[in-house]
Amino acid sequence: MSISKNFEDAIKVIEISNGNFTANISDDWSIGQTANGGYSMAILAKACSVHLEHKDPLVLSANYIDRVEFGSADVEVTKISSTKSTSTAYVSLKQNGNLKIFSTVTLTDFSKTKGLKENLRNEPNFDKYETCTQVPYKEGFSPKLDKNLEKKYCSDSIWWEDPNNDNQATLKLYMGWKDGGPVDLFGLILFLDATTPPIYNKLGTVGWVPTLTLTSHIRNIPESGPLKVIAKTEFITNNYIEEDREIWDSKGNLIGQSKQLAKLRIKK
Repeated sequence: MSISKNFEDAIKVIEISNGNFTANISDDWSIGQTANGGYSMAILAKACSVHLEHKDPLVLSANYIDRVEFGSADVEVTKISSTKSTSTAYVSLKQNGNLKIFSTVTLTDFSKTKGLKENLRNEPNFDKYETCTQVPYKEGFSPKLDKNLEKKYCSDSIWWEDPNNDNQATLKLYMGWKDGGPVDLFGLILFLDATTPPIYNKLGTVGWVPTLTLTSHIRNIPESGPLKVIAKTEFITNNYIEEDREIWDSKGNLIGQSKQLAKLRIKK
Protein backbone atom coordinates (compact mmCIF):
# COMPACT_ATOMS: atom_id res chain seq x y z
CA MET A 1 0.00 0.00 0.00
CA SER A 2 1.30 3.47 -0.86
CA ILE A 3 2.22 5.92 1.89
CA SER A 4 -0.36 8.41 0.63
CA LYS A 5 -3.02 5.68 0.94
CA ASN A 6 -1.78 4.91 4.46
CA PHE A 7 -2.16 8.58 5.32
CA GLU A 8 -5.62 8.67 3.75
CA ASP A 9 -6.61 5.74 5.96
CA ALA A 10 -5.04 7.41 9.02
CA ILE A 11 -7.22 10.54 8.65
CA LYS A 12 -10.42 8.61 7.92
CA VAL A 13 -13.47 9.73 9.90
CA ILE A 14 -16.84 8.06 10.39
CA GLU A 15 -19.96 10.20 10.85
CA ILE A 16 -22.09 8.66 13.59
CA SER A 17 -24.66 11.46 13.70
CA ASN A 18 -25.10 14.92 12.20
CA GLY A 19 -21.73 16.63 12.62
CA ASN A 20 -20.35 14.02 15.05
CA PHE A 21 -17.51 11.77 13.93
CA THR A 22 -15.16 9.16 15.29
CA ALA A 23 -11.52 8.85 14.25
CA ASN A 24 -8.58 6.65 15.15
CA ILE A 25 -5.33 8.46 15.95
CA SER A 26 -2.47 6.42 14.47
CA ASP A 27 1.04 6.41 15.98
CA ASP A 28 2.48 6.23 12.44
CA TRP A 29 2.29 10.04 12.34
CA SER A 30 3.67 10.77 15.79
CA ILE A 31 6.32 12.90 17.42
CA GLY A 32 7.32 11.13 20.59
CA GLN A 33 4.20 10.05 22.44
CA THR A 34 1.75 12.40 20.74
CA ALA A 35 0.23 12.87 17.29
CA ASN A 36 1.84 15.47 15.04
CA GLY A 37 -0.20 18.69 15.04
CA GLY A 38 -0.52 18.81 11.26
CA TYR A 39 -1.75 15.22 11.20
CA SER A 40 -4.37 16.00 13.85
CA MET A 41 -5.42 19.08 11.89
CA ALA A 42 -5.81 16.98 8.73
CA ILE A 43 -8.31 14.78 10.59
CA LEU A 44 -10.34 17.85 11.55
CA ALA A 45 -10.24 19.08 7.95
CA LYS A 46 -11.39 15.68 6.69
CA ALA A 47 -14.43 15.73 9.00
CA CYS A 48 -15.32 19.21 7.71
CA SER A 49 -14.89 18.04 4.13
CA VAL A 50 -17.37 15.23 4.72
CA HIS A 51 -19.89 17.41 6.54
CA LEU A 52 -19.83 20.77 4.72
CA GLU A 53 -20.82 21.84 1.22
CA HIS A 54 -17.25 22.67 0.13
CA LYS A 55 -14.58 19.97 0.17
CA ASP A 56 -11.13 21.59 -0.16
CA PRO A 57 -9.34 22.93 2.95
CA LEU A 58 -8.45 26.62 2.65
CA VAL A 59 -7.78 28.03 6.15
CA LEU A 60 -7.31 26.07 9.38
CA SER A 61 -6.59 27.56 12.78
CA ALA A 62 -6.18 25.35 15.84
CA ASN A 63 -5.48 25.67 19.56
CA TYR A 64 -3.79 22.59 21.01
CA ILE A 65 -5.22 22.29 24.50
CA ASP A 66 -3.75 18.95 25.57
CA ARG A 67 -1.69 16.05 24.25
CA VAL A 68 -3.47 14.00 21.57
CA GLU A 69 -3.04 10.34 22.40
CA PHE A 70 -3.15 7.34 20.09
CA GLY A 71 -6.46 5.54 19.70
CA SER A 72 -10.05 6.65 19.38
CA ALA A 73 -11.13 10.29 19.25
CA ASP A 74 -14.41 12.17 18.88
CA VAL A 75 -14.65 15.03 16.39
CA GLU A 76 -17.55 17.48 16.39
CA VAL A 77 -18.19 19.85 13.48
CA THR A 78 -20.51 22.84 13.99
CA LYS A 79 -21.29 24.78 10.84
CA ILE A 80 -20.89 28.55 11.15
CA SER A 81 -21.67 29.76 7.64
CA SER A 82 -21.69 28.88 3.98
CA THR A 83 -21.39 31.15 0.95
CA LYS A 84 -20.99 30.47 -2.75
CA SER A 85 -17.21 30.16 -2.38
CA THR A 86 -16.56 28.96 1.20
CA SER A 87 -17.93 27.02 4.15
CA THR A 88 -16.72 27.59 7.73
CA ALA A 89 -17.12 25.55 10.92
CA TYR A 90 -16.02 25.23 14.51
CA VAL A 91 -14.35 21.85 15.09
CA SER A 92 -13.29 20.11 18.30
CA LEU A 93 -11.38 16.91 18.99
CA LYS A 94 -11.97 15.14 22.29
CA GLN A 95 -10.68 11.94 23.85
CA ASN A 96 -12.49 10.34 26.79
CA GLY A 97 -14.55 13.51 27.06
CA ASN A 98 -11.49 15.75 27.40
CA LEU A 99 -10.97 18.59 24.91
CA LYS A 100 -7.67 18.20 23.07
CA ILE A 101 -7.96 20.56 20.06
CA PHE A 102 -10.29 23.44 19.26
CA SER A 103 -10.25 24.77 15.71
CA THR A 104 -11.98 26.81 13.03
CA VAL A 105 -11.82 25.49 9.47
CA THR A 106 -12.78 27.13 6.18
CA LEU A 107 -13.21 25.08 3.01
CA THR A 108 -13.51 26.05 -0.65
CA ASP A 109 -13.60 24.43 -4.11
CA PHE A 110 -10.28 25.01 -5.89
CA SER A 111 -11.67 23.74 -9.20
CA LYS A 112 -13.98 26.77 -9.26
CA THR A 113 -11.65 29.47 -7.96
CA LYS A 114 -10.59 32.19 -10.36
CA GLY A 115 -9.19 35.70 -10.31
CA LEU A 116 -5.88 37.54 -10.25
CA LYS A 117 -2.79 35.34 -9.81
CA GLU A 118 0.56 37.03 -9.38
CA ASN A 119 3.61 36.30 -7.21
CA LEU A 120 4.87 39.56 -5.74
CA ARG A 121 7.93 37.66 -4.49
CA ASN A 122 9.80 34.80 -6.13
CA GLU A 123 10.22 31.39 -4.57
CA PRO A 124 13.35 31.07 -2.37
CA ASN A 125 16.63 29.85 -3.88
CA PHE A 126 17.33 26.20 -3.12
CA ASP A 127 20.25 23.86 -3.75
CA LYS A 128 19.62 21.35 -6.52
CA TYR A 129 17.45 18.48 -5.39
CA GLU A 130 20.12 15.89 -6.23
CA THR A 131 22.69 17.56 -3.95
CA CYS A 132 20.48 17.75 -0.85
CA THR A 133 20.73 15.36 2.10
CA GLN A 134 17.96 13.11 3.41
CA VAL A 135 17.60 13.40 7.17
CA PRO A 136 18.75 10.10 8.73
CA TYR A 137 16.15 8.06 10.57
CA LYS A 138 17.22 6.81 14.00
CA GLU A 139 14.87 4.38 15.73
CA GLY A 140 13.85 5.67 19.15
CA PHE A 141 15.17 9.18 18.39
CA SER A 142 13.56 10.37 15.17
CA PRO A 143 9.84 11.21 15.03
CA LYS A 144 8.01 8.14 13.75
CA LEU A 145 6.32 10.16 11.02
CA ASP A 146 9.77 10.63 9.42
CA LYS A 147 9.60 6.99 8.29
CA ASN A 148 6.95 8.11 5.80
CA LEU A 149 8.50 11.36 4.56
CA GLU A 150 11.26 12.35 2.20
CA LYS A 151 13.03 15.33 3.83
CA LYS A 152 16.10 16.38 1.84
CA TYR A 153 17.81 19.35 3.46
CA CYS A 154 19.91 22.00 1.69
CA SER A 155 23.58 22.46 2.61
CA ASP A 156 22.87 25.34 5.01
CA SER A 157 20.21 23.33 6.86
CA ILE A 158 22.01 20.14 8.00
CA TRP A 159 20.86 20.73 11.56
CA TRP A 160 21.76 17.24 12.89
CA GLU A 161 25.43 17.55 11.84
CA ASP A 162 26.31 21.21 12.27
CA PRO A 163 24.01 23.22 14.53
CA ASN A 164 25.81 26.51 15.02
CA ASN A 165 24.94 29.73 16.74
CA ASP A 166 26.15 31.53 13.61
CA ASN A 167 23.43 29.78 11.60
CA GLN A 168 20.03 31.29 10.97
CA ALA A 169 17.14 29.47 12.65
CA THR A 170 16.00 28.61 9.13
CA LEU A 171 15.61 25.32 7.31
CA LYS A 172 15.29 24.77 3.57
CA LEU A 173 14.36 21.31 2.35
CA TYR A 174 12.55 19.30 -0.29
CA MET A 175 9.64 17.24 1.00
CA GLY A 176 7.40 14.50 -0.33
CA TRP A 177 6.12 11.03 0.52
CA LYS A 178 8.98 8.56 0.89
CA ASP A 179 7.60 6.48 -2.00
CA GLY A 180 7.24 9.50 -4.30
CA GLY A 181 3.45 9.41 -4.45
CA PRO A 182 1.27 12.49 -5.08
CA VAL A 183 0.60 14.94 -2.24
CA ASP A 184 -3.00 16.09 -1.96
CA LEU A 185 -4.45 18.98 0.03
CA PHE A 186 -4.76 16.95 3.24
CA GLY A 187 -1.15 15.76 2.96
CA LEU A 188 -0.17 19.39 2.52
CA ILE A 189 -1.75 20.16 5.92
CA LEU A 190 0.60 17.59 7.46
CA PHE A 191 3.65 18.95 5.62
CA LEU A 192 2.97 22.46 6.93
CA ASP A 193 3.82 21.15 10.42
CA ALA A 194 6.24 18.32 9.63
CA THR A 195 9.70 19.89 9.40
CA THR A 196 12.17 19.76 12.23
CA PRO A 197 11.84 22.89 14.42
CA PRO A 198 14.03 25.45 12.63
CA ILE A 199 15.54 26.59 15.94
CA TYR A 200 17.50 23.30 15.89
CA ASN A 201 19.65 24.63 13.03
CA LYS A 202 20.96 27.28 15.42
CA LEU A 203 20.84 25.71 18.89
CA GLY A 204 20.81 21.96 18.16
CA THR A 205 18.25 19.54 19.58
CA VAL A 206 17.91 21.55 22.77
CA GLY A 207 14.54 20.19 23.80
CA TRP A 208 10.91 19.64 22.92
CA VAL A 209 8.96 22.26 20.93
CA PRO A 210 5.23 21.57 21.40
CA THR A 211 2.74 23.56 19.32
CA LEU A 212 0.31 25.85 21.14
CA THR A 213 -1.49 27.37 18.15
CA LEU A 214 -1.21 26.68 14.42
CA THR A 215 -2.78 28.47 11.47
CA SER A 216 -2.36 27.05 7.97
CA HIS A 217 -3.37 28.57 4.64
CA ILE A 218 -3.77 26.24 1.66
CA ARG A 219 -3.18 28.29 -1.49
CA ASN A 220 -3.49 25.75 -4.30
CA ILE A 221 -3.38 22.08 -5.30
CA PRO A 222 0.28 20.95 -5.59
CA GLU A 223 1.76 20.04 -8.95
CA SER A 224 3.62 16.70 -9.03
CA GLY A 225 7.26 16.63 -7.97
CA PRO A 226 9.26 17.45 -4.81
CA LEU A 227 7.94 20.34 -2.75
CA LYS A 228 10.22 23.16 -1.61
CA VAL A 229 9.74 24.00 2.06
CA ILE A 230 11.25 26.86 4.04
CA ALA A 231 10.77 27.08 7.82
CA LYS A 232 12.11 29.83 10.06
CA THR A 233 12.10 31.23 13.58
CA GLU A 234 13.18 34.83 14.17
CA PHE A 235 12.18 35.57 17.76
CA ILE A 236 12.41 33.81 21.15
CA THR A 237 10.44 35.53 23.90
CA ASN A 238 10.43 33.89 27.33
CA ASN A 239 10.83 30.53 25.55
CA TYR A 240 7.87 31.16 23.25
CA ILE A 241 8.86 30.96 19.58
CA GLU A 242 7.12 31.34 16.24
CA GLU A 243 7.61 28.95 13.34
CA ASP A 244 6.74 30.25 9.87
CA ARG A 245 6.61 27.90 6.89
CA GLU A 246 6.08 28.25 3.15
CA ILE A 247 5.67 25.42 0.65
CA TRP A 248 6.23 25.84 -3.09
CA ASP A 249 5.54 23.19 -5.73
CA SER A 250 7.76 22.08 -8.61
CA LYS A 251 6.20 24.70 -10.94
CA GLY A 252 7.08 27.61 -8.64
CA ASN A 253 3.58 28.04 -7.20
CA LEU A 254 3.11 28.96 -3.55
CA ILE A 255 0.78 26.24 -2.30
CA GLY A 256 0.82 26.58 1.48
CA GLN A 257 1.77 28.81 4.40
CA SER A 258 1.62 28.30 8.14
CA LYS A 259 2.42 30.17 11.34
CA GLN A 260 2.53 28.61 14.76
CA LEU A 261 3.36 29.63 18.29
CA ALA A 262 5.29 26.99 20.18
CA LYS A 263 6.97 26.61 23.57
CA LEU A 264 10.69 25.88 23.59
CA ARG A 265 11.11 23.44 26.46
CA ILE A 266 14.87 23.23 26.92
CA LYS A 267 16.29 20.01 28.33
CA LYS A 268 17.72 20.33 31.83
